[in-house]
Amino acid sequence: MDNTKILQDDLLRYKKNSLPANLTLLGLVFDMLYFCILYAFTQPNLTEGSQPTWFVSILIGFSVILTLVTMLVMFLASEGIKGYKKGYVIVLFVLAAIQFARIFVYPIYVLQHPEFTRTYFWIRTDTSTFLGIMMIVWLCLSIACLIAAGIIGYKNCLRLEKHMSDIESGKIDIDLVFKSDKEAIIAKESPEVADVTLEEVK
Repeated sequence: MDNTKILQDDLLRYKKNSLPANLTLLGLVFDMLYFCILYAFTQPNLTEGSQPTWFVSILIGFSVILTLVTMLVMFLASEGIKGYKKGYVIVLFVLAAIQFARIFVYPIYVLQHPEFTRTYFWIRTDTSTFLGIMMIVWLCLSIACLIAAGIIGYKNCLRLEKHMSDIESGKIDIDLVFKSDKEAIIAKESPEVADVTLEEVK
């Protein structure tokens, strides 16, 4: 087996599984952007001259709780996958499935009811079409981040597990690999004294 690959695999023991963890946090950010749209909708008051009222329903109350729970779980999953805990990969895929299901609730509802309006950051809209599209975009980006985090995290977990299994079974002698690698570096950098130096390393 190539020593470079062995050393790269061994390096996983000393560093965090950062890429999938950061992707999970990015998915959380997109979920928060979705949150910013959903819970600030107003609906027109039918009484002439009255100000728009906040859009309130039992379903939106449930959605608030679901969003808070999913954001908390995303953060915990980020910490879990950072430590190469393979079980959190399932959590990431479940979160992605929840995000996908949410597309067919309020985003679709908002697209079908243009009377719900609001100013989204600096953009003022007369109908909710743009807002419904943005809700779908944020959820899709969150889904993509969570799925990518799950796939990359799972591969890294398997890679570290296999490396540790090879070390424990004796298939890989990591001390010998480091010794051989050091000898190769010495021979390459100082070929004229390689023979003498290699004897010292041994």
